[in-house]
Amino acid sequence: MAVQEVHKFELFDAYDIDENKLNIDMVRGESHPEGQYHIVIEIITMNEKGQILLTKRHPKKVFGNYWEITGGSVLKGEDVLSGAVRELEEETGLRADKNNFIPIFREVFYDGIFKGFFHQIDTANQHFKIQDEEIIDYQWISKCDFIEFICKDHFVPHSKNRILRAWAVLEPLIFCE
Repeated sequence: MAVQEVHKFELFDAYDIDENKLNIDMVRGESHPEGQYHIVIEIITMNEKGQILLTKRHPKKVFGNYWEITGGSVLKGEDVLSGAVRELEEETGLRADKNNFIPIFREVFYDGIFKGFFHQIDTANQHFKIQDEEIIDYQWISKCDFIEFICKDHFVPHSKNRILRAWAVLEPLIFCE
């Protein structure tokens, strides 16, 4: 894609392939030696109505105007679940309990160790707030329509592929009658 993704200055902890912390800082956007990875989380959020949250990426980001699930990099000093809670709240305003996150996949993609989670959330007393520089829209779709929706051309392809590879783990969590 020709669009250059714009990011604020962020630091990540560097890990080896087995997720051992290397005590090295990684800076977003800078090159680093092969064998150093940062952790990226992706979250499938289902509300009390059995609907799954999708967000639409800002047009200035890579895959701009594509739909995705909530996600982002774990920052320096954060543990994975705290990073997941932070990303969800930053991008959507929704607050979650890190004890409710169920791991569904782990996959290495370029310099990222992607860790996928599923969680259910009660949105009744929460307010949705879009993080303007990250997303431009959101929607809650029926869990029965989730797989069909992500298989369309307007969903981030590498994220779709990770979800599909994890379907055996995910399907019982979002079982559609």
